[in-house]
Amino acid sequence: MTMLWKISVVVLLTLCVQVFAQNKKLLGGWRDVDENDEYTQDALRYAKKEYNKSSKDGYITDIIKIIRLRKQVVAGMKYSMEVEAVISPCPEDEMLTEECQNQETKTQRCSFEVLDVPWRKHRELRKGYCNAIRN
Repeated sequence: MTMLWKISVVVLLTLCVQVFAQNKKLLGGWRDVDENDEYTQDALRYAKKEYNKSSKDGYITDIIKIIRLRKQVVAGMKYSMEVEAVISPCPEDEMLTEECQNQETKTQRCSFEVLDVPWRKHRELRKGYCNAIRN
């Protein structure tokens, strides 16, 4: 009887460890997000706006391809976004001017991370950069 009890405890512990290991990737881990998720799209618009405010190397005028969107539950929500974007030397509000119409645009791969804590009315672009796409 003692041996049966010990075997039962070992089996139960093994099952608990396996269940915990499977759920661990879900608890607090990154999750892929559908590109139609409105909160992620809102975070992407915010990232674009903030990137353009501080950019000295060009401005994002258009997101042309979503590479990967993820979110993570933290003390709020963290969004990680990888996209391809059109970069122009002119800001969006000047794009229609004659001077900007003749400027060359380029496609770059951009990476953003946004932290959103709605109950504190806090949102920040924690990471935002664009690099040339290598062929």
